[in-house]
Amino acid sequence: MDPSQFKDYYKVLGVAPTADQGEIKKTFRKLARQFHPDINKEPGSEARFKDISSAYDILGDESKRQEYDILYHHMQSGGGRSHPGVRPGGSSGQGFSFEFGTDGTSPNIEDIFNRLFGAQGSSQNPFSRARSGGFPFPGGQGADGQEGRLRGNNQRKGREKTPEIQMDVTMEEAFQGCKRPLDVQTPQGVKQILVTLPAGIVDGQTIRIGGGSKGSDMLAGERLIKVKIVAHRLFRLTVRDVELDLPLSPWEAALGCQVTVPTLGGQVRMRIPANSQSGNRLLLRGKGLPGSPPGNQTVIVRIHTPEAVSPAQIEAYERFAQAFSFDPRGEVF
Repeated sequence: MDPSQFKDYYKVLGVAPTADQGEIKKTFRKLARQFHPDINKEPGSEARFKDISSAYDILGDESKRQEYDILYHHMQSGGGRSHPGVRPGGSSGQGFSFEFGTDGTSPNIEDIFNRLFGAQGSSQNPFSRARSGGFPFPGGQGADGQEGRLRGNNQRKGREKTPEIQMDVTMEEAFQGCKRPLDVQTPQGVKQILVTLPAGIVDGQTIRIGGGSKGSDMLAGERLIKVKIVAHRLFRLTVRDVELDLPLSPWEAALGCQVTVPTLGGQVRMRIPANSQSGNRLLLRGKGLPGSPPGNQTVIVRIHTPEAVSPAQIEAYERFAQAFSFDPRGEVF
């Protein structure tokens, strides 16, 4: 058996075989943050991240790790062949006992490999090629040149679509940022986690969470949180820019005035110029969603005409009509 084909997952994570589960988890999280391809753009970071994930998938699960340790010590003892200090039916000296067949291989190794990597039958089990010099772990090839089953499984997993969850948020939450509870399925059942939404998040933006290994107390697998900013009773949103309709009376629009205008960040005072027309657009810079640069808020003038109900109100409109020789249709038709 060729020891160079064996993938030493303890070496991949940089921990000792005696490391406890807490140390393995802590080390994995540190390395995952360092080499995640969304963060680290250096050449080779993606391959390193995949190796780290493969190692934690085994070592982060106590039951898988126990069986991997048998394989690990099997390789450390010479890959199942007798050597000085190891004898059939004896101990490797590291707390693991092996019983070897006449050809020097352990009859239990293939069963362990099948449970870990899902090989079906010895004829399809790439581990059986170890007898002719190969070892079917990631990064290695069997004697017939085929890659190990685990690498193929990882490649298929990489092509699977990451589950996506829609999260509805208000414009105020998108403006200020917030923490939202979310119920997710984990290996230990449904758990509630807090998802942090940064200030200035926009409609349709996605946040990636999770990435823990199955069998751990982390969220198993990654999730994409897709943000849906719900409609607001006052504001309309286009990416980071906000629009607001501002109702004005005819005399406010004609004479000009100062009014209080709502924004996502609170109320502001705004000057309305004299002779404003319905549909005029006034700009409040930087009052949209936060960002680089921040969005703006556009205030659109909407002139509302009050109803003339009482005799005094009707008379006021008549005096108004006499004071102006104004034909709103004169320039239209």
